[in-house]
Amino acid sequence: MTMGLYEKIQDRLLSAGEGKVESLVLGWKGSAVVLKDGRWGLGAVPPFGGASLSPREDHTRRLLASGARDLARLLVSPFPQEYAAASAAAAALAPATGEGLPLESLLPLPGGDRVSLVTPDPWVTDFLRDWNWNVSVFDDGRRGLNVFPEWTASQHLNSSGWVWLTAEVFRTRAFFSLLPRPAEKTVVLQGPGIPFLPDVYRRAGISYLVLPQAPGTDGAAAIRYVASGGTPWTCPDLLWRVYPLQDRVKAP
Repeated sequence: MTMGLYEKIQDRLLSAGEGKVESLVLGWKGSAVVLKDGRWGLGAVPPFGGASLSPREDHTRRLLASGARDLARLLVSPFPQEYAAASAAAAALAPATGEGLPLESLLPLPGGDRVSLVTPDPWVTDFLRDWNWNVSVFDDGRRGLNVFPEWTASQHLNSSGWVWLTAEVFRTRAFFSLLPRPAEKTVVLQGPGIPFLPDVYRRAGISYLVLPQAPGTDGAAAIRYVASGGTPWTCPDLLWRVYPLQDRVKAP
């Protein structure tokens, strides 16, 4: 089933209509693609220490010659340059629709349940700890209290009521071992770099999407922020919205 997740995402993106790329930005903490029809999306880059960020000339030429759908096919590429472009293109091809819920709507939901974060943005980890969530982090690039090697995640998740994933699980292909989860688990998939395909993720057992939005704008300010080296999580021009996916999930 999990192998089918990537295939289903690609099938849906192929049916989204080809998008000619107007611009492509690869920043230190994020990426962006703007399509000629006005759609745009923010993508992810590997967390610090997760992979070498050195570019390759042959990858640069390939990216410049590709349309959005060809870029999106690289979503599971192990090469950070390709992955960053692919995740932004995928988000541009299938942008989020609807207002969603405020991020704070998640605050009371775990209660005392353990929440496992797999290769999260450090800003996200600090943010959720400020909520007094019972957080465990699985990230090879970090050390500290309740931080564990990423390869141990699948065995530890059984003791977690909640699992928080990012687009990095596509690049590392960790979704093969992390999804699907048992029905009693609550799974959050956080952008950027996540195409908005609610029915696909719902069938994979994901409970919530957490995605960035810039309502009422063309995204230009957010893209400038990312192009300047900023992380989307702290961008003042973005709102992070929550999209419940499962029938059993109650909107707060």
